Amino acid sequence: MTHENNTTGALAAIEELRVDSKIGKSKHFAASDRKLLWHRLCGVPVILANLFVGIVLVSIQGTNGTPTFAAPQEQVAPVTKKEEAVKAEPLLASEGLSLLSIFLAFGAASLSGVQTFFNFHKASEGHRAIGNRYVHVSRQCKSLQQKHRDIPFTAENIWIEYSNLYDEYHQINTEAESFPTSPSDLKKAKGAAEISPYKNPHAQEI
Repeated sequence: MTHENNTTGALAAIEELRVDSKIGKSKHFAASDRKLLWHRLCGVPVILANLFVGIVLVSIQGTNGTPTFAAPQEQVAPVTKKEEAVKAEPLLASEGLSLLSIFLAFGAASLSGVQTFFNFHKASEGHRAIGNRYVHVSRQCKSLQQKHRDIPFTAENIWIEYSNLYDEYHQINTEAESFPTSPSDLKKAKGAAEISPYKNPHAQEI
């Protein structure tokens, strides 16, 4: 049998592993971007809400200063209804701001709890790390394909290299179970274009 026929199965296995690694990489990168988006959507409102609550508390503290009392011997003029209404306006405004602050503080605490429970930032980092490991396997497959063009391997040597790469790929899959992806991530991965378009140099041999 010729050299091309001897290595057809091995080259096909290498190409399949490269494609699977590419999809795994794109899938976990998409999941990482999604988790990072949720991290920002939950984190930014918490910061703004806490900032607003702090400003309101300082403002109310300044408004409700130490009251001043008239001397006992001085006669205090009666307060008219108009003056009472004018004095009541800041009080109502303070009460409204206090109520709004309570709702904002509750919302900030809720979002903070969601962040703590799902740990979006750590999940994003985990997906990114898994994706980078898939990138390594995919590039090793490309390197093996290109090297085979210049220094033809025997079928036995290619299968040995494939076995080593597949063991690494399987190990990544096992560890990736801690960072599950969604169907939308897989859909994005299958439709994602490669930054550097790659064509299998042994496509005619497979």
